[in-house]
Amino acid sequence: MVFKGVPGGVVVAVASTAKMFIIYIFLFLSSAIIDSNGLATAQKLEPVGGKGGKQWDDGADHDYVTKVYIRGGREGIHYIKFDYVKDGQSIDGSVHGVSSDGFTQTLEIDQSNYEHIVSVDGYYDDKTGVMQALQFKSNLKTFELIGYPKGTTKFSLGVDGKIIIGFHGSAGKYLNSLGAYVTTAPPTKSELVGGLYGGVYWDDGPNYDGVRKMYVTYTNYLIRSISTDYDKDGQVVTSYHGSKDGETKEFAIDYPNEYLTTVKGTYNTIPEDGVLVIRSLSFKTSKGRISPTYGLVSGTEFVFEREGNVIVGFHGRDGGGFDAMGVYFSPTITS
Repeated sequence: MVFKGVPGGVVVAVASTAKMFIIYIFLFLSSAIIDSNGLATAQKLEPVGGKGGKQWDDGADHDYVTKVYIRGGREGIHYIKFDYVKDGQSIDGSVHGVSSDGFTQTLEIDQSNYEHIVSVDGYYDDKTGVMQALQFKSNLKTFELIGYPKGTTKFSLGVDGKIIIGFHGSAGKYLNSLGAYVTTAPPTKSELVGGLYGGVYWDDGPNYDGVRKMYVTYTNYLIRSISTDYDKDGQVVTSYHGSKDGETKEFAIDYPNEYLTTVKGTYNTIPEDGVLVIRSLSFKTSKGRISPTYGLVSGTEFVFEREGNVIVGFHGRDGGGFDAMGVYFSPTITS
């Protein structure tokens, strides 16, 4: 479980499980990493676990984590190692701890599908101060538990809405504690579909929290325009592109309880002039609700959808009609 953070802080959940009696202790243990311009680039989550070992720190200046290597045994986690990407270059991380008899497991983070680590659950032994087991979670899946959770204390490390880009902690003969650096997950931009050369290019950008409402203007055979109500810091920001000639329908999304996840449509030429345009559109939300299909289904079908992501922005082309469109995806990280 990842608990929602508060301004300037993060909630780290720690559970003591002696004789099945569970106590939750909420600790505000975080600080901001500031760049040369005085801007916060990452949030540091202080290490959780035992007190022993020597401190280590992989840093907060990575783009993302690509691999996790864990060596463990019955006594606990012997070592941990992380590989990163920084400025597009692969970084081979350092080993934290000491190799010994036991098992080794490697977790691969699938960057080709825009996968990111979002949280870590762990168990550590209060008496020995040694980490006993770890379980990593990404925006796409939960990895299997690694180790033997025989320790008396469980913790969760993460911040809702952010990804982990670096780790720090302490280790000696074993891994003793683990902390992390988190930052806001970066959005990704899709390619345009439809008429790629007609009309004028427009771009709403990705800097929104979600979509509140979609308005579609259409005729019996094509899409004329779309208008989007975005949410930005609790305020509605509206963007309009295309022509208002036609019938307009709206599709509401119950943000922040619901997100826009899928845009489906078709594009084809208009018979009378051969111009390639968007002919139909429909929308789907994180709750599985699907809008009606607007326009006429004709030509090549397209679907904007990415597992573990939501749609937070649009770009496209219009020249009196609605020529082409694309979207911005943002990883969705929920508690």
